[in-house]
Amino acid sequence: AFPASPPSRAVHMALDLLGLEYNYVEVAVLDGATRTPEYLSMNPQHTVPVLTDGNLVITESRAAMTYLVSQHKPSQLYPACAKKRSQIDQRLYFNIGTFYSRMGDCVYPVCFGKTKTISEEKKDALKEALMWTNQMAACGYVLGNSMTIADVDFMATYSTLEACNFINLAPYKNLKIWADRMKQQIPKYAENCGKGAAGFGEWFNSNYSKE
Repeated sequence: AFPASPPSRAVHMALDLLGLEYNYVEVAVLDGATRTPEYLSMNPQHTVPVLTDGNLVITESRAAMTYLVSQHKPSQLYPACAKKRSQIDQRLYFNIGTFYSRMGDCVYPVCFGKTKTISEEKKDALKEALMWTNQMAACGYVLGNSMTIADVDFMATYSTLEACNFINLAPYKNLKIWADRMKQQIPKYAENCGKGAAGFGEWFNSNYSKE
């Protein structure tokens, strides 16, 4: 895994939330460590994280999180009920397809030195996603009134936005309350997510030019 990577942090948080034993291997993404023959044999897409469990290899973070709950610690974090699961899946797909995606459209071109600015169009698209996410968190969690694996996934995205600090998050009051709760309820949050988010923020802001 790569601590700055939001998907890596999501899986790391899930592992400790579930109280599982694991071996965490840090991968130097920016130094080309995901392009080695050994790594590409596990994940030809050269992305992080990669979860291995015996001879099973999972290269998508959300699939890794739902697997970890289902296989090792069945619980309300990702319950067996198909109807409840469908609602959590909706949140996970919303994050990868909309919330995390729109954040990524803003930050990754800056991080990788392709631009120093972010267009208002991209910021407006992200604000729209934040508005929807804020509505989702109205009952205290991103789905209803108890924690699910979707909260962990969203927290990896939201903490990155906080650290990058290029957009005003104050209007999204439900999200602020929710995020403060998550930082208390997720075990080892500071170590497994806060530190990596801060590193991402430094990476972003070293290249970002406020217009």
